[in-house]
Amino acid sequence: METDADLLLAHQLVDLADEISLRHFGREPLSHHKADGSPVSEADLAVEKAVLAVLAAQRPGDAVLSEESGALSASARRWIIDPIDGTIPFLEGRRDWGTHVALEIDGELRIGILSRPTEGMRWWARSGAGAFASSSAQPLSTTRRLGIPRFAVPLDLARVGGFLFPGSPFETVRDRMLWVDSSVCLVADLLEGRVAGIVDEGGNVWDRAPAALLVREAGGEVDDLHGGGRIDRPWLVYTADGLARELAGLVREVTG
Repeated sequence: METDADLLLAHQLVDLADEISLRHFGREPLSHHKADGSPVSEADLAVEKAVLAVLAAQRPGDAVLSEESGALSASARRWIIDPIDGTIPFLEGRRDWGTHVALEIDGELRIGILSRPTEGMRWWARSGAGAFASSSAQPLSTTRRLGIPRFAVPLDLARVGGFLFPGSPFETVRDRMLWVDSSVCLVADLLEGRVAGIVDEGGNVWDRAPAALLVREAGGEVDDLHGGGRIDRPWLVYTADGLARELAGLVREVTG
């Protein structure tokens, strides 16, 4: 079971990550491409190094899965870290990037936080306790509880966005809904009721962990196209209550 101290530590990790990433933002940090073609910058590495050092000191018995270092040790308790989610927009000077921190215990997501430092905002959830929006400056004292409104109209009237690869098969059916192309934080748009669904093609566990917990705790649905909500499958659909079956069905239609 996670504790209040775990939640406080998760926020402290995000505080630290935000501080370091903002220090590098807009200053053309050094970067290179990894073997998979995705970029990594000195800011990503600095954030990860700092976060891993804190976890090693504060939770030495816990496992960690981090984007840049991979899996570190094994334990029933696992911290999942994406030092800078959105390295490309970070390097381009855009605002749609932030840090992801999650805590998983016995395979179940218990805490999840995603941040947008340029907006001074973060969104966080604790299993069984709800989802919240907060300012970065005082995340535990400026909370606003989130509840995704139920969506009760046809899919063709829904605002839907997505994380798609270039040439994605889903691009062929985007005209069946009111497609949203970009946002500072698309997951937050769902949590705040500005979109009704998100289609995620091929995200990694560290990309998805906080979002999956946030959506569930805010009353939404997470569908992996196989009757569950696993975050390690190729496709994932996040939706307001009432839309998951229709949107997931459309994804199945185009992906075979």
